[in-house]
Amino acid sequence: MEKASPHLLGRIAIRSKAPCRIAEVRFPLVTLRLPFAGNGEKDRVLWPECDGTLLSNPSLNRADRQFRYPGVASMQMMAAFDPAAGLYLAARDREAHTKTFCTRRSGKGLELSIAHVLPQTAVSQWELGYDVALAGLRPSAGLKKITWEAAADLYREWAIRQPWCRQTMAQRVTAGDIPKWVTEPTLVFTYSLRGQMQDGKLGDRLPLVVEQTERWRNVVDAPITCLIMSWEKLDTWVTPDYFPPYGGESRFAAMTHELHARGHRAMVYLSGLHWTLHKDLAGPDRPRVLVDQEAEFNRRGRASAISDAKGEAVISGTPDKGVGQTATICASTALAREILAGTSLRCQQLGIDCVQVDQIVGGGMKECYHPRHDHPPGGGTWCSQALYRLFEDIRKTGKACDPSFAFAIEEPGEFYLPLLDTYHARDLHQGRWPRSGAGVLGVPLFTHVYHDYLAGYGSEGCYVSDKPSRLALYQIGMNLVCGKMPSVAIWGRWCEPEKVDVSQRLLLKAHLDLWRGPAGEFLNFGQRVASPDLDVPSLEMTFTEKDGKTRRPLSVPSVLHSTWKLADGRAGTIFACVHDKPVEFTFGKEKLKLEPGEAVFRKRE
Repeated sequence: MEKASPHLLGRIAIRSKAPCRIAEVRFPLVTLRLPFAGNGEKDRVLWPECDGTLLSNPSLNRADRQFRYPGVASMQMMAAFDPAAGLYLAARDREAHTKTFCTRRSGKGLELSIAHVLPQTAVSQWELGYDVALAGLRPSAGLKKITWEAAADLYREWAIRQPWCRQTMAQRVTAGDIPKWVTEPTLVFTYSLRGQMQDGKLGDRLPLVVEQTERWRNVVDAPITCLIMSWEKLDTWVTPDYFPPYGGESRFAAMTHELHARGHRAMVYLSGLHWTLHKDLAGPDRPRVLVDQEAEFNRRGRASAISDAKGEAVISGTPDKGVGQTATICASTALAREILAGTSLRCQQLGIDCVQVDQIVGGGMKECYHPRHDHPPGGGTWCSQALYRLFEDIRKTGKACDPSFAFAIEEPGEFYLPLLDTYHARDLHQGRWPRSGAGVLGVPLFTHVYHDYLAGYGSEGCYVSDKPSRLALYQIGMNLVCGKMPSVAIWGRWCEPEKVDVSQRLLLKAHLDLWRGPAGEFLNFGQRVASPDLDVPSLEMTFTEKDGKTRRPLSVPSVLHSTWKLADGRAGTIFACVHDKPVEFTFGKEKLKLEPGEAVFRKRE
C-alpha cells in the first residue's frame, strides 16, 4: 500500500532458464462480475481513448477494446464503476513504454488489464520498471455519487508530478514558450483549397481564402486561424510529395501574407509518416484523383518503412477509401526526420503559423520489427523517444525562425505535453470515431486531468449549417464547455458565413465574447473540476458514425455546462444552451433562462 493513499502498488518480474522472447506481459489483470450492481444499467467503464470515452452497461454493450499507449490511449489509466463503488487501474510510467489498456468480456465477468509490450529480443529475466496502481473510487468533491471524474481526479494527483507537467500553460505563456496568440480569441476555420465554388462546380478556391476569412471575422468579431486543407501538391492527404503546394508557391505565399496583413493566422496538417502508394478517390466537393507513388516508395522509402520481422513493409488501406493505400515510415529513420522536419520548415517559410503532425494519433505508431533499423524490434520506449526527439526538433527549428510558431498533433498525448502549443481535440463529437460504438459516450477526460497544462482546439469537424441543427449547436457548445478554441469546418463545401443559422452564429460569437471577457482566464488556464448535473430537459439526438450509415441515438442535456478553478482558488461555471427553445433552470440560488445559442459565465469567488 502507498502511504497516505488509497493506492495498492505492484510490479512483476519473470525469470527463465533459457533466453526467450516475451511478446507482452499482462499485469495487473482483474475480473469483475457483471453486472456490477442491479441490472447493470448504471455500470460504466472509463477508457483513456483520445479525449476520453465512457462505456455504459458493459453487460449489454461491446466491451472488448484495446488502446495503445502512447497513441490512442492519451494517458495510462482506466476504471470500472457504478454510482456506489468503483475500481481504478493505472500505470505509473514516466518513460512511455509501449503498452495497451484492455477490457474484454470473460464469461459472466469483465476483464481489465494492462499489457506491457516488450522488445522482441531474447532475455532470461525481465522486470517491470515502473509501478502499476489499483485503487477504489470515492465521489469527487461536491458530488454524492461516483462518476468518471473520480478516477480522473486520482490520476491527476500522480500525473501533475511527472516531467511532462513541469510548467502550467499559464507559466509557459508567460515564459514565451507558448505563443500568446494561441491564448487570444480566434476562430479555427477549416477550408479546402479544392472544392465547391458558388455555382456548385468544383474549382480552385485559393483566391477565395482571404475573402472567406474576412467574412467569418465579420460574423464572429474575432481574428481567424485558417486551417488550410487540400493544400498538398497532388491531393488531400497525399504524402510525402507535398511541394509545390496547390496553386504554386508564389500564390500560396501571397495568400498567407495577406492573411497576416489582416491579422489572421494560417495552419496546415502534415500526413504523419504515411507514404501514399495509391489513391483513386472522388467526392461531391472534390474531383477524382489518381495517385501512384509506389515506384518512388520502392526507390526511396521501402527500406525505411515500418516492417515485419522479414523486413517486408507493412501496407494498409485501399486506394478508394480514406487516405488511400499507404506504407508508414519508421520514426527511428533519417527519412522520418527529412519528411516531417523538412516539410514543416518549408510550410513555415510559406507563411504557415501552426503545423500539426496529423495521423500519428496521440504520438503513437505501430511496432516496427525491421531487422536492420536502429532500434530493438517490437515494443519498449524506442518509438516514443524517437518521436519525442523528432517533434522537439520541429518545434525548436520553427521557434528559432519565429517565436510565434506553434506545433500540434492529432489528439492529445500526455508524454508530449512539453512539446505542444495546442492539440487537435474531438470533445465535440459523439457517435463516431474516436467515440464510436454502441453505448459509448465521449467525456472530457484529458481536459479534466490536463487542461491547466495545455488547452486544445475544437477539431476540423465542427460543422455549421444554414438550417437549424441540433448537432451543429451541440458541437459548438461542447467546444465551449470543454475549454477548446471555437471552430468551424467548411472543408470543400460552399458556405455563406452570413447565412449560417442564427443560433449557431450566436453561440460561436458568445464563445469568443466569453473568451475575451470574464471567462477568458478560466478557458485558457483553468483546471476543470467535477460539478453536479443540471436539472434541465434532455434532448434526444441521433449521431452518425463515420460510415455515414450507422446511427447512434443519445440523450444529452439541453444546457451544457462545466466548472473551472484557477490556481488562486477562484472558480466559475460556463453554461451553453443547445436547445431550439429557451430553457429555464436554477444554479445555486440563481434562476437562469437561456435562449437557443446563448452562453453565460458565473464566477464564484
